[in-house]
Amino acid sequence: MTLVIKNVNEEKLREFKAEAIRRGLTLSEAIDQAMDLWLNRVRDNDERQENNKVFNKLKDEILSKYKDKYVIIAQGKFIGAYDSIDQVEEVLKKLNVKHAIVFNPSKDIKSEGEWLGGSLLQ
Repeated sequence: MTLVIKNVNEEKLREFKAEAIRRGLTLSEAIDQAMDLWLNRVRDNDERQENNKVFNKLKDEILSKYKDKYVIIAQGKFIGAYDSIDQVEEVLKKLNVKHAIVFNPSKDIKSEGEWLGGSLLQ
């Protein structure tokens, strides 16, 4: 496929070409790798944002229901609550996800307070 790209920063393009040559790649191979990296990063960020939304939505429920459990949020949903970190590891391996939130309320909550106009985190 032939591709024409306008308004590319010439200095960046020269540096990109030089790095591709140093690595023994053609320009098209380097561009293909760069597109893969960018797409993976964007997808990872989307997954991270979805997991964070679910966590924020369920945080109060997690704190009240699963005080001594390890909670997994992945793939934009609540996966489950588990008794041990070994169980968490097993589940995450099966899911084969790039991003997950593992949270144990009894171990991961920090207490906050104030003193003389400042704040204190423990």
